[in-house]
Amino acid sequence: MAAGYVFASDDRLTAAHLGALDRAFDHISVRRLLDCGVREGWRCLDVGAGSGSLAVWLAGRVGRRGEVVATDVDLRGLRHVSARNLRVVEHDLTVDRLAEGGYDLVHGRLLLILLEGRRELLRHLVGALKPGGVLLLEDFDVEGAGTVCAPTEADAEVFDRVLWSYLDAMSAVGVDIHWGRHLYGELCRTELRRIDSTATAEVWRGGSPGCELIRANFTQLRDRVLADERIDLADWRHAMRLLTDRRFAMRGFLLVGNSGIR
Repeated sequence: MAAGYVFASDDRLTAAHLGALDRAFDHISVRRLLDCGVREGWRCLDVGAGSGSLAVWLAGRVGRRGEVVATDVDLRGLRHVSARNLRVVEHDLTVDRLAEGGYDLVHGRLLLILLEGRRELLRHLVGALKPGGVLLLEDFDVEGAGTVCAPTEADAEVFDRVLWSYLDAMSAVGVDIHWGRHLYGELCRTELRRIDSTATAEVWRGGSPGCELIRANFTQLRDRVLADERIDLADWRHAMRLLTDRRFAMRGFLLVGNSGIR
């Protein structure tokens, strides 16, 4: 089973997860897309489009002469997305192949990190580019994530223990929690040229979009986290409270953007 299904949940949790992702990272992704040179008339593919916030931004950027195709295996977040030049498609990258050579831009955020067979899937994404097309993939490297400040040292110890139990649970179902750092080398093994990598890590205070994202993730994987003998329900609840406490702050996951041109 593809690890991406680890976050399957009810509509409320899905909306909370996707909304927090957008608020935490869209400003970073938009800056990187601008650096990729996205302009009027481009045909763009946003794979694993989530809520569609970036697909909508791309649709405005490429204008009427351009087109954006937003795909996801779960279309709940894309129900209300619409634009004249935006097409939403249900698509499972692990099963359904992409048309060859059709896009000026292929983008995926937090996509391959979740999927088994990610190295082979990367080659399918490269193949979907036109000659001269740009691939931009953004994935986490969690190294260094954890408490920056907390009301007490005991609070920090509990939170970091819960965080790493969560990350261990992700690894156990096939997520590569360091994929962001590995991807540059993988791109070097493809036909892409002008390969580039940039990384952004921010400090997230309690109540921030980043901490909202961690709360949603902790909730979605609660049973897996509590299966860890290092953690009990009181620890989990304590960590959840800290994520809303403005006295608490954590270093967020490093979002690594890796790009190249076909």
